[in-house]
Amino acid sequence: MRPVRIRRVFQAALTCACLLAVTSAAAAQQAPDAIGQADAMRMFNTHVERYVRLRARLEEPLPAFDARRDPWSLMLTRRYLASAIRTARSSAHQGDIFTPPVAQLLRGLIADAIYDVDIEGLVDGDLEADEFVVDLTVNEPIPAWAMDPVPHALLLRLPSLPAAIEYRIVSGALILWDVHAEIVIDALPDAFLVH
Repeated sequence: MRPVRIRRVFQAALTCACLLAVTSAAAAQQAPDAIGQADAMRMFNTHVERYVRLRARLEEPLPAFDARRDPWSLMLTRRYLASAIRTARSSAHQGDIFTPPVAQLLRGLIADAIYDVDIEGLVDGDLEADEFVVDLTVNEPIPAWAMDPVPHALLLRLPSLPAAIEYRIVSGALILWDVHAEIVIDALPDAFLVH
């Protein structure tokens, strides 16, 4: 009788272990999504704050960005700041701020916005591809004619940004744009492709 009892205890323990594994696997599938989004958001904010601190340090000795200054002086200040940022971030490349978890989060937010609101109807032109090709190189400028503003309905869903940093759309990519230095901070290619 003793072997039958041991077998039943073993079967009960095995059944409990299987049930525990199934419930913990189901919980693990739900938890990473929420935890992953929070971690991605925290990572994004940390990288943006680090960039803002760098720019503030490099911007400090420069004259203030005031629209009343003459355009030539303002342009020289912007170029100097962009050059200083390029030097300080010489090893920067695409994906430093839009890391894979952040990119996944932002693409999900964009897809939800496109699904919920007809974002494509809010932006002039086609979001997925343009007739021109723009080089999305980090720390480099992009001509103003190549950029579109991000629709307000989408801005409400994206993480907020500090002053003088904006989201822009260029050739179907979402970029972080430094308004003072007039350079690309980072780019998320194909951000508006809905799969």
